Amino acid sequence: MIKKLFVASLVLIALGIYIWPEKTPQAPLSVVDPDSLRQTTAGPVIGYADANNTYAWLGIPFASPPVNELRWVAPRLPQPWQAPRESLDFSSPCVQLWGPLAGMDGDTGDVVGNEDCLYLNVWSPRKHSDHDDTPLPVMFWIHGGGNTIGTANTYPGDLLAGGENVVVVTINYRLGLFGWLTHPALRANRNNMRDASGNYGNLDMIRALEWVQNNIANFGGNPSNVTIFGESAGGRNAYSLMASPLAKGLFHKVIAQSGSTGTTPLWRAENYTDDEQPGAALSSREWLLKQLQIAGKAENRIAAKVFLEQMSDQEVLSFMHSRSAAELMSGLSGGAGMFSAPQSFRDGNVLPLDSLPSLFRNVDNYNSVPLMTGTNKDEVKLFMAQSPEFVERRFWLFPRIKDLQAYNSAAAYFTDNWKASAVDEVATTISASGAPPVYAYRWDWDEGGKNWMVDYSTLIGAGHGLEVSYIFDAFDDGIVVPGLYNEINIPGRDKLATQMRSYWSNFATTGSPDRGRDGDLPEWTAWSESITENMMILDTDAGGGLRMTKQPMTTAMLKQRVAQDTAITDKRSRCALYAALFLKPNAGDPTWDQAGYNALGCSGFDPWQLETLR
Repeated sequence: MIKKLFVASLVLIALGIYIWPEKTPQAPLSVVDPDSLRQTTAGPVIGYADANNTYAWLGIPFASPPVNELRWVAPRLPQPWQAPRESLDFSSPCVQLWGPLAGMDGDTGDVVGNEDCLYLNVWSPRKHSDHDDTPLPVMFWIHGGGNTIGTANTYPGDLLAGGENVVVVTINYRLGLFGWLTHPALRANRNNMRDASGNYGNLDMIRALEWVQNNIANFGGNPSNVTIFGESAGGRNAYSLMASPLAKGLFHKVIAQSGSTGTTPLWRAENYTDDEQPGAALSSREWLLKQLQIAGKAENRIAAKVFLEQMSDQEVLSFMHSRSAAELMSGLSGGAGMFSAPQSFRDGNVLPLDSLPSLFRNVDNYNSVPLMTGTNKDEVKLFMAQSPEFVERRFWLFPRIKDLQAYNSAAAYFTDNWKASAVDEVATTISASGAPPVYAYRWDWDEGGKNWMVDYSTLIGAGHGLEVSYIFDAFDDGIVVPGLYNEINIPGRDKLATQMRSYWSNFATTGSPDRGRDGDLPEWTAWSESITENMMILDTDAGGGLRMTKQPMTTAMLKQRVAQDTAITDKRSRCALYAALFLKPNAGDPTWDQAGYNALGCSGFDPWQLETLR
């Protein structure tokens, strides 16, 4: 079984110190275990005995390959089979630009993966078969990676399943422009609203959840007790599934780790950048302009725009289908393969036309279930650490923060904004509506080692994504970041990881983290504005230990901080910070306040055109 170095990869993405993970280890030669034979609605599958007293079934198709005429349509049911399908190896990752999280070999700029990628993986405790015992809670993992990179293959589920007595499911879903693309040509002549939605990645997740409902009982799982959990883009997708009417009844609890409530209005996803309502830099129309130029059909953007406007919807669609996966990805670039593209469209079918913060005000407007949500104390330091604006290289290699005060100030602004929008305001809104309880956390582990090359505790602190390995336990699988973990911090790290898995699995079992699976941890109480402590701090004993606290953060508080910050000495910088915090992340969401922006003296700056820290 692959145990990819996903924590190391995340750190390396940020640091850019040119120490890359070792070659992805290949799955050991797995031997079919006859006792793992299970039936699915498409046909029988057989797996193998994995670590931690589990059975594993890898690479089970939950949809037909989304290729040829099935590219940019809703997922279809898989073709059935008769003989037992040996499910011993992971499937291909979905198409993406190569990076450390791709789960396969490649070089920067390579297009890797396969359009035929809609497969899932299951781990179930070996002692718990489909012939005995009470059905187990199901934990359904959605990987992160900005919805443009990553794969389920990098997250081993054996320890969580075997150690916590749950069934773990991890899934692939279409990424980037294959998973999210909306354009009139994709809506033309389509009576199926799902096919026309553009939200193909979201629909892949819904199809996988439908598979769980129809099949997981045969793997020992309880289809009436399914918890979605995901980190970063996976957390964003979990929030989107709460909003999707098509996902109603398919899950019963949600854990959003460093997620986002951002969804995209169609104008932002489709328009040209110079329209009155400006589209994103990689809106479908802007992307098509690039594709037409790359294909040699136009010499420049102006000529491509004229060409595109003269094409019929069918001609546009035919052109899109004529391009190979590599051609469709040409011209794209980003750190570690991740690029910025519109996603989670408010199409009125897969996702409502309203923003998620608006939906959460009324329990009748979304799939209201118990929710655990949280962020990390230093989320954005992981990304800032690779920015030459903040970090320089000694001898072209070792990172050094240029201005520690400016570094920490910028990190605090964007991390606090993440917490405000993804945790505090969601929890406040939902709990005020009479919905099921919300449990909030902040992950504070910032004890990364210090050596002559780097001080991890300062450079990345409790950075984005580092908490994921505490749930999946990937610490012993070839971490190659020198000095991140050492003999000083490993004991506390391992204890915190055990505590977190206990909270996570108890939430999946009961709908509350409470005192953990064994009842021996500090009580984690639900969010309430009326109580003194409403958020759990997850940290080692050296950092103060597990404890409830109340440290509110809201958009209004941040806007006031921007307006009053005496360290910002020029107007343009203040305006750029305001736009970066409140306009760029979630275009069209209610956090933007044009009047407030103008009150800062920013009316002379187009907020869409400002260079920002994002």
